Amino acid sequence: MTNLKPGTIWPGQAKVELTQEQFDELATSDMTFTEIEEKYGEEVAIDVGIARDPDAPELTPEQMARMRPAIEVFPALVEESIRKQWRERPSAKQYVTLPLDGDLLIHFLDADGPDWHNQLNDTLRQAVFGPESA
Repeated sequence: MTNLKPGTIWPGQAKVELTQEQFDELATSDMTFTEIEEKYGEEVAIDVGIARDPDAPELTPEQMARMRPAIEVFPALVEESIRKQWRERPSAKQYVTLPLDGDLLIHFLDADGPDWHNQLNDTLRQAVFGPESA
């Protein structure tokens, strides 16, 4: 096996340094992704593809700093989307984080051991939908 020095790049993966002017010319050229990849490498071809796509510009640091989770910006829309997913798959179990009183948790842990979460689910189901639902 050949001993490679740190930073050695395998043949075909050579990093190509382009000036901004060269990159801009490449982005406006008629070369295909494959042609760019063969001549300049995969990373350059991907960057050119991004630059050519007007619907997917790279975000600036200022734009990234202003980004917020969708639940903060449109809480009603996100909550309705989640409800819709649950309605479409009502039997699918959903994993949630839920604060419980310590005595309730101890009751289910002591009574059911490793199966406590299924017993808790059945108890909640009966409380909400009636005894015949379990």
